[in-house]
Amino acid sequence: MPRKVAVYSLAFALVSTSASAKIISDTIASTSLCGDSYLLALLGEQAEDRLSALSWQSRHDISAAPEHLRDLPLAWDDTERLLTLGAGHIVYGSGEGYAAESFLEKAGIGYTRLNWSEDFKGVSENITALGEVLGLESAARRLNDQIQMRLTKLGDTSPKRVLYLSRSGGSAGPGTYVDAAITKAGGINVITAPGWVNPDTETILSLSPDVIVTSFFEDGYASVNAAPIHHKILRDFMDRHERLDIPGSVWPCAGPGLIDAAEMIHKKLESLK
Repeated sequence: MPRKVAVYSLAFALVSTSASAKIISDTIASTSLCGDSYLLALLGEQAEDRLSALSWQSRHDISAAPEHLRDLPLAWDDTERLLTLGAGHIVYGSGEGYAAESFLEKAGIGYTRLNWSEDFKGVSENITALGEVLGLESAARRLNDQIQMRLTKLGDTSPKRVLYLSRSGGSAGPGTYVDAAITKAGGINVITAPGWVNPDTETILSLSPDVIVTSFFEDGYASVNAAPIHHKILRDFMDRHERLDIPGSVWPCAGPGLIDAAEMIHKKLESLK
């Protein structure tokens, strides 16, 4: 299951610079994959000029960073590291950056702390709020309009039952961004327990999905906790069903790539008519 890398929430995030501080740069650094995904989508062609660093995971297969940006310096939640990047603004993941606040403010560096979202409404709100903070209001409006237009184009499809499995064998029920993508695509999530769940093998085998959506299989971090890969019964179960693999880089969180995941699922469901 993907970690809950958090996204921006205006109600909880503070963008801080000290009142007397001089802003040192208009460049931005991200410490998380989720922050990377929002910044890449918002900045577009400006990314090469505006980004001074991407997250410490940005050179991994799980990252959506394009090749020409993968040689950027790496950022993580470390005060000394962040102060050396030359960025004027830091985009943190959830729960990060508290120790560095006073140091960043004294240095004239602004920061945004991202919070978790689990649906398209949250994605839209996060895009808007982050756009306002970074002076990217027009880009935020365009991105939100594009996502909304693509959502309306999904249309209806014959209801099909969908099971999501991550590399670890985890799944996702109502109230998760995976469920949001499945339902917007016209699917029926066979997992009815709310939230991120870890069903046992017997429970998984009792389900009758039309499609199994997998993610983080090929591009996830190696781990001994990879039941669908190592467990023969689960592998056989997956082999007996239609399968759609969504790259982990598409949805490390409920970010701008969530619409891509929904479109992939919708296309797969349409092919089963």
